[in-house]
Amino acid sequence: MYKLGIIGVGKMGNAILEGIIRAKIYSQAEILLCFNNKETQMKYEAMGYNTTLENKYIFKDCEMILLAIKPQNFIDAVIGSKDYDFNKRCIISIMAGLKMEKIAKEFKNANIFRLMPNTPALIKEGVTTVCFNKENNYTDKVLEIFNSIGKAYIITEDQMDQTLPLNGSMPAYLFLFAKAFIEIAVKNGVSYDTAKELCLESIISSAKLVLNSNDSIDTLINNVCSKGGTTVKGLNELYNNNFIKAVEECYIACMKRSIELSE
Repeated sequence: MYKLGIIGVGKMGNAILEGIIRAKIYSQAEILLCFNNKETQMKYEAMGYNTTLENKYIFKDCEMILLAIKPQNFIDAVIGSKDYDFNKRCIISIMAGLKMEKIAKEFKNANIFRLMPNTPALIKEGVTTVCFNKENNYTDKVLEIFNSIGKAYIITEDQMDQTLPLNGSMPAYLFLFAKAFIEIAVKNGVSYDTAKELCLESIISSAKLVLNSNDSIDTLINNVCSKGGTTVKGLNELYNNNFIKAVEECYIACMKRSIELSE
């Protein structure tokens, strides 16, 4: 039996696969990959992977199964799964919005993991939330896999919707924030490359400062400000234009949509 089977080797599935191989969690020989087209299958086969075009071999021959597919493809992908008993095996889902209860109905007796990685996983800097339906022997291995593409954090399933704005969707919000500053800098005579590097390197270093400082975020904000100075002048414009309210509405809208999709 293979140690791991993967259904869906798109951008995220491939990032996870690369993390596993790079960290030597499993070898190529211990992994079975399932594809929905012959061309992609042949590409990975040429790289030395075991491959199949039929999901049933994943269900039959793999101890752990990663579902790295879009949620709308779930029903088609699990056809035939009810023919097998998944006792002492585990299913790992990164499908947004699909609750463990729904997944468990298709995989009899399985240990179910539901995860939400984010796109920085593509450069091995992902932040992944992890929950599971019952105590099992696979938790450490699942965490090891997702720590190979960044950092993984255990939460409860009822926190999945509430934390989605903080990791799953956060890259898009930060991208927009950075884009706005960069474009305005360019309008004011700064070259695009210079504006991009100054803005993004400052975001990275500032985030590291928050993570490594014992001071509160409010204190760190005040440390940048001098009375009547440039930073205060800019901050006042953010406050006066309801920046905090806009962030709150963004968070709530994201969370509510996640709840709607899971229902």
